[in-house]
Amino acid sequence: MTVALNVPNRNDVTTSILYKLKQLSDTAKTDTRVGVQNLTSQVALELLRRKEYIIASSSKYFHFQDKMKAEREYNNLTIQERGKFEKESVNKYGGVDYSNPQPKRIKGNDDDDDELQSKATMAVVTIVLSIEGDSTKVPTKIRSLFDVTEGLRIIASDVKVGSCLRGAEILWTPEERTETLSRKDVFADYPDLLIV
Repeated sequence: MTVALNVPNRNDVTTSILYKLKQLSDTAKTDTRVGVQNLTSQVALELLRRKEYIIASSSKYFHFQDKMKAEREYNNLTIQERGKFEKESVNKYGGVDYSNPQPKRIKGNDDDDDELQSKATMAVVTIVLSIEGDSTKVPTKIRSLFDVTEGLRIIASDVKVGSCLRGAEILWTPEERTETLSRKDVFADYPDLLIV
């Protein structure tokens, strides 16, 4: 499921989904199944809490009898989504941080003042899941905000059921505090998004 949102102030600790995603990624325990379940559920919940900012979404799911085909399709989708990014600033797997180190900033740099100002941007969050079983069916035809919230609710609850979550990728853009994303950029990079 992919969700596009308005972010009026990316530095606002109470409303910015970008701030919250960074915070969740910094504290997530991705070395256990329960940690990945909690992270995935929390991201879906945080998106639900910001539903008034959601402008577009898309979703799809596939059901496979063969686990190898399911894993192959999951890997294909994650590579396809990750390939949309020039680089990944946040990249954690199995509790290990594979992120690209960010250069240290020197205090007093003119860019620091710009970075601290409120910056409006669009954001896109994508959740790719591999779940064992056949009851997790997110809406595939996004027609309204209700469909988006229903899909997020299903994700938030179903990923925490037993050990059914086999894999999860949570991707978002922009990651860097100095980057912004326009509405035009969003629909150019994510043409499947439907306005809600």
